[in-house]
Amino acid sequence: MFRSSHYGRRIFGLTASILIAGCAIAVGQVTTTDLPTDCSAYASIPLPAEAEKVPVPKTAPSCSSYRSYRGIGRPVNYSDARACAWQERLAQQANLGFNPKDTTASVVGGSLILADIYFNGAGVQRNVPLAMRFACDFEESTAILALQYMAKLNSSSGTHGPFEFCDYAATTFTENFCTDYKSQVEDDRRIRYYNSLKSSMTPEQKTAFEKLLDAENAYVNEHALEVYQGGTIRGMRTTGSMDILDNLFHTEVVHFERKEWPVLSDTQVTTADAVLHRQYEKTLQKIRTRPKDEFDDGEVTADHVSDVEKSWETYRDTWVAFARLRYPSAAAVIRAEITLRRYLLLKTIS
Repeated sequence: MFRSSHYGRRIFGLTASILIAGCAIAVGQVTTTDLPTDCSAYASIPLPAEAEKVPVPKTAPSCSSYRSYRGIGRPVNYSDARACAWQERLAQQANLGFNPKDTTASVVGGSLILADIYFNGAGVQRNVPLAMRFACDFEESTAILALQYMAKLNSSSGTHGPFEFCDYAATTFTENFCTDYKSQVEDDRRIRYYNSLKSSMTPEQKTAFEKLLDAENAYVNEHALEVYQGGTIRGMRTTGSMDILDNLFHTEVVHFERKEWPVLSDTQVTTADAVLHRQYEKTLQKIRTRPKDEFDDGEVTADHVSDVEKSWETYRDTWVAFARLRYPSAAAVIRAEITLRRYLLLKTIS
């Protein structure tokens, strides 16, 4: 899970000489408790030989190292990830701007992905000091915050996934891009699951399911209109809200494939539409009667909610069409479940 934390610093009282001494032995023997908390101590850590062979790009590279590193929309390929990350790092240092095809890659890529690669030993020998050099190159506050948790990770038991420096993003700017990165990882996981289901579907079910996925995506994207767009964390706020809907949909599909149907009473099933309609009108009225001095440019408007409602209705109808083919005995209760989900969401909009 990606965590958003305030920047903090613990002084261990170690000097750069400890780091250099640690690097004189096998890299794998250096523990995070041996590492200094001053980023200046990592500047002299030598780069791998392959880094010296990469020419400085003249424009921002159009590759995306994080996609190759995590296998987003492609197979995992650490070699490709490093080759791209070296270019991204040089572009970052030269201030060449954003990747024209993937703005997230210009922040999450380069030094940040190299830090993850060398900390986790992903296709290379693990080298924690080198990972810290890259993390410090990226953002000192993030690097030092991550260092505090590395020690806890070493001392804790249990199985851990790959260490992600993005988990310790210490500025709003970085958090926004790291949130998008995390969202893409989750999106890819869900897409792989949906693709795996298609092999068990009839042609008619598969066509209906693909329409449902398109409708769900359109609804979730439209839902951004229902999220307050003021403030510096609007990107995180919007992505987080959209992820909630994506995760709810994924959870529903998983449960329905296991024949775990919604637990609703007959009354809830038959009155779901009326309950939603009353809440929809109540939400619109609440927005329309809000004092004008409470509005700002980022506020949700009644028109926004109306536009999203239309998108949701298409989503609901495609859900029902698919349910009648895939889960015919539960189509009515699924329709009610989808409707009541929308009712609960509308209650949160003010």
